[in-house]
Amino acid sequence: MFQHFEVSIANNMNETGGLMIAVHCKSADDDLGEHYLWKDQDLRWKFRINLFRSTLFFCSVNSGETTLRFDVFDTDYISFKCQDSSKCFWSVRDEGFYLSCDGSTFEKQHEWPSIL
Repeated sequence: MFQHFEVSIANNMNETGGLMIAVHCKSADDDLGEHYLWKDQDLRWKFRINLFRSTLFFCSVNSGETTLRFDVFDTDYISFKCQDSSKCFWSVRDEGFYLSCDGSTFEKQHEWPSIL
């Protein structure tokens, strides 16, 4: 009845960017907690879109002194973009945050914020 999705966030940082990142993801209904991902590890979870099609998951990703908070899943842009595969793969890299719906073709979505 309601479409299922799987989201994955992978630490693909180079050693120069740090070996570990802290990831804390949540929605209005679920707090997935803080997870520490070493290089090449990922965090995955599955869920169903809610009745009102307002499902939103957002995450804070921290590497050293730099943190970015962003939406990893919403029912407007990301669910539409990834509806055929029902999968959203995020790759955290030194250059920024990349999204893929097939796990192989990634597009940059966000930059790391600058530290002043």
